[in-house]
Amino acid sequence: MEYPNPAFSSPEIGLFLDILNQRIPRQIEGINSEKIIEFARFHDLSVLIFFRLQNDDQGLRQKFSSLLRPAYLANIHRNLNLWNEFLKINTAFIENKIAMLPLKGMDVLARFYPAFDLRCMCDIDILIREDQLAEAEKVLSALGYRKEHLGLKEEYWREKHFHFAFHKDHVVVEVHWGLDFKRGNRDILPGIWDRVRQVEPGNHKIKILSSEDAVFVFALHLRHFGNILALKQVLDSARIIEETVGFDWGYIVMESKRSRLQAALNFLLTQVSLFTKTTIPEDVLKSMTVAFWQKRLVTRFLLKHTFLTGGSVKTNYLKAHFLLYDSVWEAVLYLINIPHEQFCKYYNFTPYSARSVLLYNLRLVYMPLRHILGRSVERSPYLPRK
Repeated sequence: MEYPNPAFSSPEIGLFLDILNQRIPRQIEGINSEKIIEFARFHDLSVLIFFRLQNDDQGLRQKFSSLLRPAYLANIHRNLNLWNEFLKINTAFIENKIAMLPLKGMDVLARFYPAFDLRCMCDIDILIREDQLAEAEKVLSALGYRKEHLGLKEEYWREKHFHFAFHKDHVVVEVHWGLDFKRGNRDILPGIWDRVRQVEPGNHKIKILSSEDAVFVFALHLRHFGNILALKQVLDSARIIEETVGFDWGYIVMESKRSRLQAALNFLLTQVSLFTKTTIPEDVLKSMTVAFWQKRLVTRFLLKHTFLTGGSVKTNYLKAHFLLYDSVWEAVLYLINIPHEQFCKYYNFTPYSARSVLLYNLRLVYMPLRHILGRSVERSPYLPRK
């Protein structure tokens, strides 16, 4: 793999990408170990880096294992705990005839079981039908979970968001009835429930998304506030594409146009093309009617910022926001109509306080002014991701 940017001539970036793509490292002498660890943490890939180095014969295992081993062991313990909780929920939902699909990390684990040690997870994400939400709440309550509003109103979660969080001990379950914030009357991936399939990891029957819809979920997740540049979900998407026989690119192109997800999908597939060994068919990228300037900006943005780990997560997210929608106007409308709660989350305000209400009402002036002044920059790049 030849990396298409002079910045990738950095020995640390080259080595990091070689490890991720299971290639023989081009250079290991004079490597700044701290930089590799920094990349691993920023992209939430410490565990995967450790795993990939176990069969290394280039001297890398000794160089990095002691620094990454604690995270690896802790991740196995956490993932086993989350998996066992997920199985309990899955069994209870089946008994109560509640349709459920794992999302993101749990989907990857179910799909590629028993790979407990390859992926970091923070919580359990599941998708249910909206008309079964009340039943799902009762089942989770019986299992010892309690619903958390996190200081926000129930009305916000039900009408303007798309999931509830349920807590038990150190486990968080996010119950989704949608995949994104509501955008008018347009349904996103309306056929998702008709395309599910069943897997049997460890003899447990689990319904999962089709491979194509799982990739769409990762593309949609890019629109949600967080580290837009993290490569964890990129590697997940690449693996799903690589290991799915007969991956349906026709459906990908058709549904991206119908659900207006071409820009988000283009962003994700560009990441896959740039940073993994997975090949995206050229005609797929050409078939998506994303503006030429938008494609160029996505590539430039990714090449420039993906390995600048000291940058602002907030600033990167705001820049990428306009590259994730099929029209600039749609991106602008989202900012204009942003719910009060999301506004407060972005700026770390206390929801519903007099100050946050005032600034929210003045948001069309406040948001661009604060961005211009640079006050939104908060150097905290290691946000936990799912």
